[in-house]
Amino acid sequence: MQINDHIRMAQRHVQDGEHQIARQHDRIARLRCKSLPTAGALKFLVLLEECHALQRQHLSRLLSKSTGSVGSELSAAETQALQGANELILIRDPIARLALELEEELSEVKLQWLTARLPRGKLH
Repeated sequence: MQINDHIRMAQRHVQDGEHQIARQHDRIARLRCKSLPTAGALKFLVLLEECHALQRQHLSRLLSKSTGSVGSELSAAETQALQGANELILIRDPIARLALELEEELSEVKLQWLTARLPRGKLH
C-alpha cells in the first residue's frame, strides 16, 4: 500500500468518526428530550471523541510524510485542525487506554441490561 492509499483510508476513518460523533450527539439529544439518563451516552461520546482525535492525529502524520497531491485536497482550515490534533493526546499508549475504557463501559452497559427489570404492564 502506498502512502496515498493510507491517506485516503485515514481520511475515510476521520469522516466516519465525524459521522459517529454526530449520531451520538443526536442520541443524547433524544435521550434528554425524553428525560432519560445520559451519563453512559456521554461517557461513550468522550471515547468516540478521543478515538477521533487519534484518527486525526494519524492522518496528520501521514499528510506530513506525504509530498503528493492528496494532502493538498484539504483546505487550510482542515489542515490546521489536523495539526492541532497533535496537542490533544499526551498519553503514551492512548489506543490501549481507549480500548480498555471502552471494554469497561460496554461491560457496565451489558450488566445494566442484564439486570434491568422489565416494567410492569403491557409492552407495546
